[in-house]
Amino acid sequence: PDADTGDRAGTGPRPWRLAAGVLLGLAASTKWNGLYVLVFFVVLTLLWDVGARRVAGARHPYRAVLRRDLAGSALSLVPTALVTYLVAWTGWFLSDDGWGRHWADGRGGTWSWIPAPLRSFWHYEYLVYQFNVNLHAPHKYQSNPWSWLVLGRPVLFAYDSPEPGQDGCSTASACTRTVLALGTPLLWWSACLALGYLLYRWALRRDWRAGAILCAVAAGYLPWFLYQDRTVFSFYAVVFVPYLCLAVAMMLGAVLGPPGADRRRRTRGAVAAGVLVLLIAWNFVYFYPIYTGQTIPYSGWQSRMWLDTWI
Repeated sequence: PDADTGDRAGTGPRPWRLAAGVLLGLAASTKWNGLYVLVFFVVLTLLWDVGARRVAGARHPYRAVLRRDLAGSALSLVPTALVTYLVAWTGWFLSDDGWGRHWADGRGGTWSWIPAPLRSFWHYEYLVYQFNVNLHAPHKYQSNPWSWLVLGRPVLFAYDSPEPGQDGCSTASACTRTVLALGTPLLWWSACLALGYLLYRWALRRDWRAGAILCAVAAGYLPWFLYQDRTVFSFYAVVFVPYLCLAVAMMLGAVLGPPGADRRRRTRGAVAAGVLVLLIAWNFVYFYPIYTGQTIPYSGWQSRMWLDTWI
C-alpha cells in the first residue's frame, strides 16, 4: 500500500463497466425496473472503488473516488445505458405510424429546439409513466411488496373444475385445473434465510460478494415500496429472482464448510446442502401441476394450498 498511489493513481479503461451499461440499458428497455438497478449499481461500483483505493493505501479513499473515479464510472454506465435504451427504440424512431411518433411535429414552445422525434419520444414515455404510477384499480390478487418474499399472495391466472370423465378428470369427484403464479415455496423461504445470512456476511464480515447480491436484490425489490398505493402483484418479483438464487447458492457454500474444514465437517455440510437442494427440487415437482394447468383431483389441489392466502 502506498498513500500517493492510492490517492492519485488512475484506474485505466473499464470495459466490463461499459458492457454492464449496455446490459442495464437493455434491461431498462425491457422493463423500467432496470433504471433502479442502474442507479444502485453505479453506487455499488463506486463503493468497490472506495474499497480498492483503501487497500491501495489511500489516506482519503472517498475523496479520491470522487476526484478520480466518479466521472469515469458514471460515464461508463449511465450514458452507455441511455444510448442502448434509445437504440432499442430504433423501430419506433424509423416508423411513420408508431404510436405518438409525430406528436411533436409542428409544436412550438420552450423545448422546440429539441428535435421533434425526441420530444415525441419523451411525451410517449411521460404518458407511460403516468399510467403506471396512477394505476390504482383494486384487484383480487394484488399484494403488498412486504409479502412477496414469503409468497403471501400469488396470482391466479386460470382456474377450472372439470367434471368426472371430462378433460382428463379420472376420479369419481370433480377435479381442478389451475395456473398459479407461485414460486417454489421451499426455494423462496430458503432465500429469506439466505438474505439474513448475507446481511451478516456483508455488515459484520465485510464480504463484498454478499454486498453485491444484496444490492441487486434491493435494486429490484425496494423501489416497489415507493408505490404501495399502486396495484402491484407478486410476480413483479421476477426481476430479482436470479439474485435470490445466488443468495441461496452462497448460503449453501457456507453450509458446505469453510476452507480448511476437516472431512467430517465437509461431509455433514454436503449432506445438509444436498438434502436442501433435493427438497427444493421435490417441492418444484410437487407444485408443477398447478403451475402448468394440469388436471388433478380436487383433494390434490387442496393439499397444495399450504397457506389460506394462496386461494
